[in-house]
Amino acid sequence: MVMQVSECTVIKQTERLCLTILSLCLLLQPLQAEIPQWWKDTHQYDGVSDWSEYMTYTSGFFGPNALPVFEISDGHVAACHQAEISTDFFWGFGDQTQSLSARFTYTFIPGRLAVTGWGVLAEHYQTTTAVRDLRASLVEDPEETVLIGDVYLSTQIGLLKEKRYVPDLMMEIILKTASSKSAAGARFFDTPGYCLNLAGGKSVLFSESFIHEIRFAGTIGFLCYQMNSRYQNDAPVYGAKVQFFSGPWMWENGFGGYDGWTGEGDNPQVLRSKLLYQMASMQYFVQYQHALKDYPFRRMQAGVVFDF
Repeated sequence: MVMQVSECTVIKQTERLCLTILSLCLLLQPLQAEIPQWWKDTHQYDGVSDWSEYMTYTSGFFGPNALPVFEISDGHVAACHQAEISTDFFWGFGDQTQSLSARFTYTFIPGRLAVTGWGVLAEHYQTTTAVRDLRASLVEDPEETVLIGDVYLSTQIGLLKEKRYVPDLMMEIILKTASSKSAAGARFFDTPGYCLNLAGGKSVLFSESFIHEIRFAGTIGFLCYQMNSRYQNDAPVYGAKVQFFSGPWMWENGFGGYDGWTGEGDNPQVLRSKLLYQMASMQYFVQYQHALKDYPFRRMQAGVVFDF
């Protein structure tokens, strides 16, 4: 009974904190960037509208870290605290981007309740002039280094624990903050949003086999984010993956995406393949991501996760 009361209290406090942060983000007004003359000439500026009205706030018209397809959960809530550092290389379609990202998970109740924060620490990019103008970027030099992208905060709540005929089931509440201040360069949206996900997973075990476990997982949810001062986008979220375990190795393959309502580059779909090696309290991984639709980037990611 004490554990249940404590868990409910923590959940309520976390929800209040998320709502407070989202409210503050909504109250913040976007910074007004000075509109250069070359941009006015290129986009036939009407002299009245805000520059953001000329931008398309979707994954197809911003940088690769603006609002990527979320990683698909395996249905587990973390059993320990975790810290992750990773680097990404995006290429193709007129945009070359390298970024450094970090993720931290604090576990309140192992396997039941955890909070995660993640975001891009630094990003260097170079685009073609054509891509710069397609995105209506106000940054004339199509090569730049950007510090601190949009930060995401997530609360994971375990609903069911896996049993013989019962899968793992968890609910995830994701808050997107407006922390980048770099929307003028068409790299990050710098707008608030939220996402609600329901994720599940079930394992099949094999004794005395090279592959000792196969795990199937999937997620469904709802994403909502502010596009500019007048519009917001609403999108169902979906994804599925399969994991193969053999000793310290894990190989994962998945598919995911979300479907916005505008029809202008906001229906991204991606394929991912990830190889992970577990060594004591550390995990090393590499992951390749291939774009299928409305996300014009290929990505290679490498990183390390520390369990403590």
